[in-house]
This record gives sequence, C-alpha cells and structure tokens, in this order.
Amino acid sequence: MRFYNPLYTRKWSKIFAPFSTFIAQLGKQIGLQPILNKNTNDDLSIDMDSMSNGYVTKSIHDNESNPSVNLLSTFFSTLSFPFRPRTSSKLPYGKLLHKSRSKVSKYYKKQRNGNIKHHETNSIYHQLNIHTVNDENNNQTKNEYKQNSVIIDLLPLLSSQSNESLIDDDDDEDNNYNKNNSIFTTEHYIWLFVLTILYFTWFIFITGISIIHLIIYLALISLYLLSDRTRRLTLAIMIYLTYLFLYDALHLVPNYTVSQVHIYDVYLIEKKYFGISINGHTMTLNEYFKLHHMPLLDILTGICYLHWIPIPIAYSLYLYRYKSKRDYIDFALTFLLTNILGFIIYYIVPAAPPWYVEIYGFNMNMKVPGNPAGFMHFDKITGLRIFSSMYSKNANVFAAIPSLHAAYPVITVLYGSLSKRLWLHIGFVLFTLSVWFSAVYSGHHYVIDVLAGGTCAVIAYILYHLISRIPIINRLLVAYKASVF
Repeated sequence: MRFYNPLYTRKWSKIFAPFSTFIAQLGKQIGLQPILNKNTNDDLSIDMDSMSNGYVTKSIHDNESNPSVNLLSTFFSTLSFPFRPRTSSKLPYGKLLHKSRSKVSKYYKKQRNGNIKHHETNSIYHQLNIHTVNDENNNQTKNEYKQNSVIIDLLPLLSSQSNESLIDDDDDEDNNYNKNNSIFTTEHYIWLFVLTILYFTWFIFITGISIIHLIIYLALISLYLLSDRTRRLTLAIMIYLTYLFLYDALHLVPNYTVSQVHIYDVYLIEKKYFGISINGHTMTLNEYFKLHHMPLLDILTGICYLHWIPIPIAYSLYLYRYKSKRDYIDFALTFLLTNILGFIIYYIVPAAPPWYVEIYGFNMNMKVPGNPAGFMHFDKITGLRIFSSMYSKNANVFAAIPSLHAAYPVITVLYGSLSKRLWLHIGFVLFTLSVWFSAVYSGHHYVIDVLAGGTCAVIAYILYHLISRIPIINRLLVAYKASVF
C-alpha cells in the first residue's frame, strides 16, 4: 500500500470540479434529481477499497449518513493517479530514522484485529481513515474511524526528552554493557596468574617443559586477552589442553611398570591373521614394507601421518566457527574420551610396536627410547629431522595398542556429516585410510593396532552420546556451551 501527498488529490479535485457541476445540473434537467440530490459541501477522505492498483484514489463523501451516489463522483472516485510525491527519504513508510536499535520499536503493539494499539497519553501517532464505498445497495457508507484506522505509536516522551536523548541512552547502554563485560578485570588477572603458576609448575617440575609448551602458553594468553570472542575461543580449546596434560602425565607412571608388556604374542596374532606368505615364508605387512619401501611412498605416508591430529582439530574449529558450538563440544569431548579410553588400554595391555621387534627382538628392554622407524626415510629425503625429533620425546614406547594415530581420523568420519558436504566426508574417509596405511607402512603399528584404534574411536563416540543424555551431564554441557558461545 502506497500513501501519497494529499496536495495531488486536491489539485485533481479542483480540475474536475467544473465538470462535476456541469454534469450535475445537466442531470437535473433530464430528471435525475433523486440520484443527483447531493450537497456540494463534501469532505475529502482517502478511499482505500476502490484502489485496484495500489495507488491513492480520491472520493467525495457527504457529511450526512447514507447519501446517494453521484454518478460522476463515483466515476472519479475510481480514477487512479500514478504520481508519487518527491521525497528525500528512501526508507519505507513507518521506518524510523535511527542509527541503532530504537527503544521506540518496543512500544509497537498490535491487536488481534490487526489494529495497532496506542497509548492515550503523550503518544505520537499517525492515523489514516479508510472508508468503505459502494456497498451491496450501491450506496456510499461511512464506517467508524476506529474500525479501519492504522495507528502507529511511538514511545511517549516527556517535555524535556527528544529523539537525541534516545540515541544517547542507547549509547550509554552499549557503553555500560561493554564496561560490565570487559575482560580486563581484577578477577580475570587473578585467575590468569593462578593458572599460569599451575601450568608452569606442572610442566617444569612434573612432566618436563619444552618449547612447544611455551608456544602454546603464549598463544593461549594472547587469545584470552585480545577480545571477548577470542577469550571464548580460548575457553573452548581448553578441552585439547586437557588432552595435552593427560598425555604428558603418562611419563609419571609408565605402563610397563603396571602390567606385563606384550611382544611375542601380539606378533604371532598379527602374522596369523594379517600376515602374507612369500616363497613359503610368512611375514607381517610391516616386514614386507621394510623390504619393499619406495621413496614416493616414504614422502606421501610421512605427509599423511603428520596430519593425524592437525586435520581433526582444524575440522572441530570449523564446526565451532561455521556450524554449532555444541557440535564443536561434542567433537572435542569425543576426542578427549577417545584418548582417555586409549590411555586406559595402554595400562591394561602394554604392547611393543613392530619396529621394536625388528631392532630388539622379543626381549624386554624398558629403557628403549622412541624411534622414527620407517619415517627415517622421510627425514633423509627431505633433509628434515621432523620424525626423529618427534619420537625422541615419545611419552611411552609400549603404547601401540590401540593406535590413537588411527583413532583420530575416524572421529572426523563420524562427525563428517555435520559439514553437509559430501566431498569433505569422502575426503575424511580417504584421509583415515591413508593414515592407517602410513601407520603400517612405517612400522609403527600392526594392523590389529589400527583396528583397535578405530574401534576405540567408535566406542568413545557411542559412549559420549549416551553419557551426554544424563540430565546433570547435559546441564553441564549447556552451561559450558554458554561460556564459549
């Protein structure tokens, strides 16, 4: 519905007035007096029912009830004038010229009958009277003003208030909100100091500190102090920091001091179910690839194996940024639960990796350092010591079952449907298979280790979704989501 300047209506009314008078007197001469019995003192209103094209039309209504219809007036009342008033405002009718969310909009209330309710005192409103014409008896009728009135109410203002004061109040509200939610408070500094002490105490005096721990700390503290959004991100990635604490804690109580290490029996099981026979001699896949490795596969498997944890974490951050915070929390907690299950199995079934058998045989040597195994070819070809330095700091050599390297990619497959991109889901499947092949090709894991890792991820996924349905656990998850949203 378009509303136009009434000046245009008055202009055309003056133009057609002489013709209306002429036709009216002509009607009296030919005996149309009953039809043309109309007072010339008419009022002007906006006729909305006779508009067929959405433009404003003009109709002349008598001041007395139920007047006869003037033929020419009825004709002119159906005319439409496709002229628009020239206005500088490009906003639709009724929009407020306000730079921020106006408090005025809170006072717009609509009744059930479609009318807008307005306050009687100190209200600023605009009213359009809409009259019904040409009822079933072909008579013009007048409806009550309240029936078809459109009333737009604004916030009642005191005499000392103005629109500028509303804007100032909004700005004050925003300033107060920012001040109350500022991260630079004494409480935050106290917590940062306490957590910093605990962080460095743990890594310096208990598990041992490295340059990686310093980089992680500086990154986290920078994100926490940068802005409110990055602070919430920091709280979100605390799940992965918990994993780091647990992994380094494996140094404190080695699993080979808790349970007997399985070396020979695991080797026999692998050879029985997944061994290959060449010239009458049965060997494991690890032994076969050690004899038949290729430089191209050395590079490709090394690249795939290096992404065993960056890709899952990157995908979880994608869920955090572009999907749902709850999806991120589910993914990250499934990741953490997978590690907890894997660490428990490490202490129940300590197992030697394939490269241990190749170097040390089936004898137990508790002081064996980590070894890059087949990835030493990657270091030689590239001239980098990535895997050599990585496995020299290995937390536990006898932690082959389950393979967590094989477990993490499975989590991306389980949560890959959340992205709703088929190509990404297929990519996660291929990524999982490539990591599994790399683990066996490099001699770090048997096939049974890889299958155990994948099973561990699936069990953690199911177990987490069962636990998260517990009411108290679900409330905690909702509260945590609120802190990172």
